[in-house]
Amino acid sequence: MTKKSKVWFAAAGATNWTESTICKAKDLFYAAGLDKCIEKDDSVAIKIHGGEYNRTACLRPEFVAAIVEEVKACGGKPFVTDTTTLTYHLYNNRCTGQLSMEGANRHGMNYSSLQAPFIIADGFYGEDDLRVELPEGNILKETYIARGIYEADAIINLAHAKGHPITAFGGCIKNFGIGAQSKRGKYQTHLAFWGDPEEAIGYPKVNRDACQGKECPYCQMCEDSCPEEAISVKKDGVVIDYEKCALCYSCQVTCMFTGMGGIGFRDDYFPLAQIAMADAALGCIKTFKKGKIGYMAYAFDIAPECDCFPWNGNYVAPDVGIFASKDVVAIDTAICDAIDKAPIGPNSKAEELGLKVGEDKFKAINAFTPRIQLKAAQKIGMGSMDYELIEYEPELNPENIAKWQIRKIPMTVTPMRQVFKNHHLAYEYEFGRQELKPWLNTWKEFDPTA
Repeated sequence: MTKKSKVWFAAAGATNWTESTICKAKDLFYAAGLDKCIEKDDSVAIKIHGGEYNRTACLRPEFVAAIVEEVKACGGKPFVTDTTTLTYHLYNNRCTGQLSMEGANRHGMNYSSLQAPFIIADGFYGEDDLRVELPEGNILKETYIARGIYEADAIINLAHAKGHPITAFGGCIKNFGIGAQSKRGKYQTHLAFWGDPEEAIGYPKVNRDACQGKECPYCQMCEDSCPEEAISVKKDGVVIDYEKCALCYSCQVTCMFTGMGGIGFRDDYFPLAQIAMADAALGCIKTFKKGKIGYMAYAFDIAPECDCFPWNGNYVAPDVGIFASKDVVAIDTAICDAIDKAPIGPNSKAEELGLKVGEDKFKAINAFTPRIQLKAAQKIGMGSMDYELIEYEPELNPENIAKWQIRKIPMTVTPMRQVFKNHHLAYEYEFGRQELKPWLNTWKEFDPTA
């Protein structure tokens, strides 16, 4: 019988010191053996999704800093990292290293909050990479990994679990399969070179019946969305010069963001993109020695769309918790299962669709089940969808309370005892004493429910 992969899980929510999200994340880091990935003086990449400008549902700096601290405690030299993107819409703020750094800083991803450098792993324009062959790939047979990630000794894949309009779900597989790729790698993962224009797998698909041409209020934005100037909007609809088209998806996503339907994707593209993403994730995994990769994910702020969006929809489920594992397929499977089992988020797309607890939320919201990427990853040996979920709940005791505090000696002992002893206001000034008894029941006058 095949041994199940282990996934550690700590539920969201807290009632005491030990149950803080930060404390539980640190506990899971060790429970899952992620500390064993790191040797003294290892350069350790902590791969996150930096989030698009004006996005408010991406990882919080505290969530990342907690892992930075433990990588340092293990003797590693951490750096937090992400990559540049394709342009993918006309106001994208992550398509160059400079813009990505600006956006990351706005989200608090900087040395001041992380106590580690934030680095764009594929260089200023996303061209600093190394080729990885994928003979075992389902679709892709090569990909290109950002050099800053490729050259690290170890890596912690620190994902934010959420939806994605193309790949249905974004977790640890996507954090490598898209997020660790250079621009060339992203072109590969997005199937930019698959098929001819008329097949529209990797090319923008023009929907003639839906395009309003010059009557569209966003026609200028449509033309401006193309860095290659391959788009012109005519009276009767948009025209794309496929000889110029660089397959960056900016026109498709811009049209989607405006709520129009003139340019889009062929339906077959979405499941194929999931499969290709799994292939590309393997490319990243292959650049590290065995045992040098750990996976963690925060299933908090579970928006229906990716952190690439410059906004976020209402969360499809309440916060679920933290996951950790050495198996990328198992952890993403466990996260998807947990999100499906979670209550329906109020006023969310899931509620609007009338979903019930236990149904595949991201399939309903984003058209295809995320299990496609999981099965594709399993097929090429990245891990197993068969997992054992180990639920962790810290015991409330003096040792655990003290374990993750910023100072080991209580503040009430030092310096505050010295403050109280020497110059506390209570000892330096005399305060007039007031009689309390007449006021004991008068508070009820202010209670409208009494």
